Amino acid sequence: MSDNTKISTTFSGLTTVIKKGEVAIQQVMIKIPPKPLFVLFAYGGKTGAREMKLAAEYKKRRLEKKYPMAEIRIIHRIKWPSHFKAEWTKLYIELTRPETANKYSLWQIHFFGHGEPESLCFEPDKGIAGAKSQIFFDESDKMAPLPWHPREGIFVLHACLTAAFEATLNEKKIKAQTCIANTISKNQKTRCLGQTVGANYNVYFSVLVKYNPDDSYQYPIYRRKEITTTARQDAEEFKYRTLRPINYVLNEKSEVDRVLWGYALLKGEAYTHAENHQIAYKRLFKKSYPMYEEIKILGPKGQIMPCRVFNNGVLENRIVKAGYFNNNDLEYI
Repeated sequence: MSDNTKISTTFSGLTTVIKKGEVAIQQVMIKIPPKPLFVLFAYGGKTGAREMKLAAEYKKRRLEKKYPMAEIRIIHRIKWPSHFKAEWTKLYIELTRPETANKYSLWQIHFFGHGEPESLCFEPDKGIAGAKSQIFFDESDKMAPLPWHPREGIFVLHACLTAAFEATLNEKKIKAQTCIANTISKNQKTRCLGQTVGANYNVYFSVLVKYNPDDSYQYPIYRRKEITTTARQDAEEFKYRTLRPINYVLNEKSEVDRVLWGYALLKGEAYTHAENHQIAYKRLFKKSYPMYEEIKILGPKGQIMPCRVFNNGVLENRIVKAGYFNNNDLEYI
């Protein structure tokens, strides 16, 4: 059902009106537009469950600032492909069943989890070694197309390499821009955002203050400043990644607000991946690996690596420039 035709109706009872100078009683019908719905999936397996849930919770708070009338849900403990599929099916039924179809308009789904160029990654189903551990969103997965809002609908993947079609090192797939973000955009008939490098946690460091009211602590405790900000101002805090040692300690040892996004880093797994692909790319195609070149441009300050957004299979424009920030990153991070 198109969002343009989604109108919930309810009767408020009786009211009085003036007709031909006389007081008359009539029933009043109020038309209620569907409520914007945001669904945040957080991986709950062995690696990263705590941090991904925290990132989802922080995203929820920022969405609440921008869309105070929306319904924003977090679905966590998503451990296996069957978990994710079951929740997806429940969402599909809720958004298409006649009794509830008009209640919500699906604006955004966010996935905080693991990914590869062509799939979302989980633990082996039901903990059985060798069982299915990936979802490709292709015909084999039978993921029902959801009724996305025609303008606002987007699936945001906070997951490694989900738009890095060059990382397949397959010439045919590179030309076809084959990646999980593109596959989702085609099969779900909506926009889908993916990362071009490994996603990294970035803590909200610049608004932290040392808190030690009675000097009785051996080590300082950090807490958030009590300040009022907009969702956009919050996003601005994550243009660059916090210094590596600080980011690591606060990410591992605290409940500080954080995001999960792709950053241009000159150290760590994301950079090692780019270096390895640079060698393979030059050997296979006689040219440089695009993400390696982008990291070199943006890496000195740990800037956001611009995400890629596919709209029904069409790649949207993005700019890679030091000091420049694409709106898709600041809007959806």
